[in-house]
Amino acid sequence: MGWNVFLVKDLGDFQTPDALVAKVLEAINFSGQRWSRGLEPTCGKGNFVRGLLKAPIPPREIIGYELQITHLAEAQKIRADATRIDIRQANIFDIDFRHDLRWHETGPLLVIGNPPWVTNAALGILNSNNLPEKQNIKNLRGMDARTGASNFDIAEYIWLKLIRELLHEAEITLALLCKTTTARNVLQFAYDTHLPLASASIHKIAAKLWFNADVDACLFQMQFGGSDTYHAKPKSGYDVPVYAALESTEIERVIGFVDGQLVANVADYSTRSSDSLPSILDWRQGLKHDAASIMELEYRDGKLRNKLGEAVDVEPDYVYPLLKGSDLFRQTRIQPRRSVIVTQQKVREDTTNIEYKAPKLWRYLTEHSSFFEKRKSSIYTNQPHFAMFGVGEYSFAEYKVAVAGLYKRPYFRALAAFNHRPIMLDDTCYFVPCKTPEQAALLASLLNQPEATNVINALVFTDSKRPITKKVLQRIDIFALLEQVNQQTLLVKASQEIKSLSGQRTENYWSKPLENILAGF
Repeated sequence: MGWNVFLVKDLGDFQTPDALVAKVLEAINFSGQRWSRGLEPTCGKGNFVRGLLKAPIPPREIIGYELQITHLAEAQKIRADATRIDIRQANIFDIDFRHDLRWHETGPLLVIGNPPWVTNAALGILNSNNLPEKQNIKNLRGMDARTGASNFDIAEYIWLKLIRELLHEAEITLALLCKTTTARNVLQFAYDTHLPLASASIHKIAAKLWFNADVDACLFQMQFGGSDTYHAKPKSGYDVPVYAALESTEIERVIGFVDGQLVANVADYSTRSSDSLPSILDWRQGLKHDAASIMELEYRDGKLRNKLGEAVDVEPDYVYPLLKGSDLFRQTRIQPRRSVIVTQQKVREDTTNIEYKAPKLWRYLTEHSSFFEKRKSSIYTNQPHFAMFGVGEYSFAEYKVAVAGLYKRPYFRALAAFNHRPIMLDDTCYFVPCKTPEQAALLASLLNQPEATNVINALVFTDSKRPITKKVLQRIDIFALLEQVNQQTLLVKASQEIKSLSGQRTENYWSKPLENILAGF
């Protein structure tokens, strides 16, 4: 059974077309593999089961699981003379594959199918009961365990469940359709937990054609030699070829791990590895408040208004100019069009003093307290009233270098205070606070040089919802870059940035070594 994030209601029913099943089976059989057993954990009407029976040497035994009665009845009609077929009704979240499977045959096992492409958060919004028991299956820590990093796909949950519960098999291949981001997350998990991966591959599929889904999707295949224990990380199995289509035999690129970091192009990255040592820069994420209707403001009709259209009269000391990722990427000349209310100077700071220091703001926030109470993220649990995240001393720096995280092409912007107020960024942005205008201008110009862009492109997976991340940015060694760029070209660009930041002449800014200007972050 296929499940699609755009079509899902509760169970997310969407069947895999027979033609796609045939292409998938052809792709996984390219190496001449044969399996004596087949498992389809979400089999729907049984399209993958029927496809397996058409193989030149079909499995001797196939087990499938399906929850919905109507689909189950159709799948249970499948018969074959030479293959034992057992289609069972069950919710995959209730199955323990270590104990519930009862095979009559032995030999290599193929797990194949198309599990749901929806996140647990999306199902939660739909008030779906078709959710696994909440657990931190990837052993995330701290904030990652409480925010979006733990909101993985249901398909990813199923991947990890299958791996954990079937790794004892002597020889197992998992070949499932999923989003490419899911495939990489599973690969990262396998690497982090030292799983004995023998080989893996990614074949892209046209999700728009097959499922009318505007996502990057693939057939992800993993082969394990068999072990019920974790071993030291193997090297070769984690270099994963990527193919442009199911029928492709030519490798488009190879993704893999370098110094524990999953990179988008191993070959390109390895030629620039000297540029990509850990950075001295401490990249920060912008403000997170999850109450944009109340916290973000614009001037309209001569008045400051919130997104509800209400006029807002609050103490100006708590209002700052705001830039979003789209502003950083698209604006030719930075001109903040929005403002944001900042309720704290640092995370977890008590906000009750606002009542006395800024009574108009306190009244405004209190009148709209329902918007804050509706925030679903657990990060706000046991936090002060009207709490924010992504706020600290760094947020109030007069100068910053910032980049939008949601765009495929990195474009770094040097920022200066606007109307004598530090510019704030939203949580789709990353930034570094700078001490001086020349430091901001030089850093932004350096990071926009082709040498830096090449490093980032080798690291970035452009199909990700957020291609540019803190992990990517932390890989850039600015001093290594400084040695490789044409410094005359760099200074021309930096001088232009200085002029736009301060409106001043630039001749005296570069009298000291550039390394010294970049030091001290």
